[in-house]
Amino acid sequence: MYTVLIVEDELLVSAGLKSMVHWADMDMAVIGEARNGKQGLEKYRQLKPDMILTDIKMPVMDGLEMITQIRKEDTETRIIVLTCYEEFDLVRQAFKLGISDYI
Repeated sequence: MYTVLIVEDELLVSAGLKSMVHWADMDMAVIGEARNGKQGLEKYRQLKPDMILTDIKMPVMDGLEMITQIRKEDTETRIIVLTCYEEFDLVRQAFKLGISDYI
């Protein structure tokens, strides 16, 4: 089973991802959540998930900085960025950091 960490500052988005996606049907399990990039980095180091779903714009540490820090330690973990259309320049930057995809 693949493990997933959700890093999202908006509680409703995080709750929606957890409840609306049928994780078990895809042989996946959400093993942790974080509300900002700093917490996400700490959870990543603690849990070592197979995949991270992350927002880009968050308080304390944004998603791009979190991705930069993770990529210094690990190039294998899949990272998918959650964003809106207006933030595509940030998504482009995230691809340069080695993300797998975006939603």
